[in-house]
Formats: sequence, C-alpha cells, structure tokens
Amino acid sequence: MRLFFLLLALPSLISATPLRDCYFKTSDGVRLHYIEAGKGSDTLIFVPGWMMPAAVFEAQVKGLSERFRVIAFDPRSQGKSELFGGAHTPALRSRDLQELLNEVRAENPIMVGWSLGVLEVLDYLARYRGSNIAGLVLIDNSIGMGKPPASSGKSSQSGTTAKDRAAYLKDFILGLTKKPMSHGMYETILASASRMPRSIAQELVNKPYPREYWRDTLLAQKVPVLYAIRPRFEEQGRILASHKSMLASVEIFPKAGHALFIDESEKFNRLVSEFAEKTWARSRNVR
Repeated sequence: MRLFFLLLALPSLISATPLRDCYFKTSDGVRLHYIEAGKGSDTLIFVPGWMMPAAVFEAQVKGLSERFRVIAFDPRSQGKSELFGGAHTPALRSRDLQELLNEVRAENPIMVGWSLGVLEVLDYLARYRGSNIAGLVLIDNSIGMGKPPASSGKSSQSGTTAKDRAAYLKDFILGLTKKPMSHGMYETILASASRMPRSIAQELVNKPYPREYWRDTLLAQKVPVLYAIRPRFEEQGRILASHKSMLASVEIFPKAGHALFIDESEKFNRLVSEFAEKTWARSRNVR
C-alpha cells in the first residue's frame, strides 16, 4: 500500500523544480547569496525588502520556475549573504545588483522589487541607464507620484534595548501579512532581520533623494511595468497608468498585507506569469 501511494506521488516529485543555493563574490570581496530555480533565457530577478531574505519569495521561486528561470537575491547583510561592516550606500547596492546580473548572465530580465527593493531597483536603473531589461514588477511601495501615503509603521529605531528591538521585529514581521504566515517563514525572516545591526537597518531607509527621483526614473523607462499594490498606493497607480497607458498594468490587492505575494501567492504568481509572457513576447518583437 505504501508503494502504491509513492507511485502516485512520483510524477509530482519528478516535476518539482529544484531550488539551488548559489553564491558569488563581489568586486570588493563580499560573498553574496541568491536562490535559483528553473531554466531558460527568460529570467525573473527578485529583490526583497528592508532586512528581508530572498527566501521570502519561496512561493514565487517554486511556482514561477516551472515556466521561467527565477533568481531571488539576498542583498549584502541580508538573508544568507555576508554581513558587511562598511557603509551600505545606494551606489554600492546598485553595483551589487549589476554584478549579480553579470554573475547569472541574465539577458533581458524582468526585475521584481518589493518594498525597499522597489527603490533599489529604480536606483539601479537610474545609475545603469544602459541596462537591458525587458520589464519591471514593482510591489507595494511608493513610486514618488501624487501625495505621499501616510506612514504605515514605527521607526526602525523603536526602543533602545535588545528586548525592545526583538519586540519591534516580531510585530513588524507579523504585520507583513493579513493571513498567518507559516512558522518556518516567520523564523526565516526573523533570522535575517535580527542579524542586521540597527545602524545598517537605519542607513538603508535613509535614501538621499527627493520623491521625484523615483517618479522621474520610472517614467524614463521604456519597458512594461506591473505595479502590484494595496489600496494605500491606488492614487499612485492611477497616475502611473495615465502616464504610461500602453505600458503600465496596475493590480490592487485589497485583502492582502504588505507581503501581498505571500497572502495571495496564486493570484500574484498568475499575474506575474501573464505579464512576463506578454513582456518577453513584446521584447522579442521589438528586437
């Protein structure tokens, strides 16, 4: 009987896409980690949010790698990447993204940024203007259009003791989703956030740009954009769509938390898959 059930499960086990933990060294000698799954030339590059690990995109790496090559990146001092003692400047973070793309030999990728990752992807594009990307997926952060949304959380400097920070991180992580996340995911995110010193965490959110920097950078891109957001960014979505009516798709997740791709992974993966298919088809026709 046990053999019977194993045989039934065998096709799904065989078809499951293996996830690979990969590392490379940056030009300044820092060991950075990324998760890779899938094959082919059509590559999705996922960049996580503030203090978050690449593993936060577990459902996307597993689900989307059945059709595409998927890379989920751990920026320096996050996830399984090396903890770096120097300054985490925007220029350095952008260079890390460029070196990741060189390492994985991603040609014409779609770049996916969530939260702080939205800003870091846009900053990368502002600095590396010749970047050959096919499209952008921007998840639940401001893009510098319309009125600034009301603050949604406490400062990263809440409290002064280790106990205060532990309590803050617990509340912060549990507040990322509206549905309860798995214990394994909670522990993975907590490990990444806890190992990052408070000084680095604060440095990462102190971007030295006006809001218009993100708006102008995004509007300068001539590629399709999928903007996946909660209702708090709806005004910015309308403005984006009005400026890039033929290139922008705006999808609102009214029942999801900030990590909407965890709360509604099936919906999110379906949207990204459809967007990616159309985007790469367009890219090949343009070329």
